[in-house]
Amino acid sequence: MLHKTIVAILAGCLLSISIMLNLNYLLPLNIDQKLIIGLLVAFPMWAIAMVMSYSSKSAKQAWKRCGYPLVVSMSINAFYFIG
Repeated sequence: MLHKTIVAILAGCLLSISIMLNLNYLLPLNIDQKLIIGLLVAFPMWAIAMVMSYSSKSAKQAWKRCGYPLVVSMSINAFYFIG
């Protein structure tokens, strides 16, 4: 259970931040509107990642469940950051 908790805290937080950065790049809104959307959506997304982690059978499966979307989201962030 401790390993799932570590996955939920670390990978869940990084996944939430990464997806919020993607939305920040993609939404055609003012910066204040982007910030409020980020504040309102980031915590529920982190909670969803925690539920995905805790519902896994093992820590390895939890890393896979949170890791694959994190890699995809970070790749999109890198594409927008470089380009």
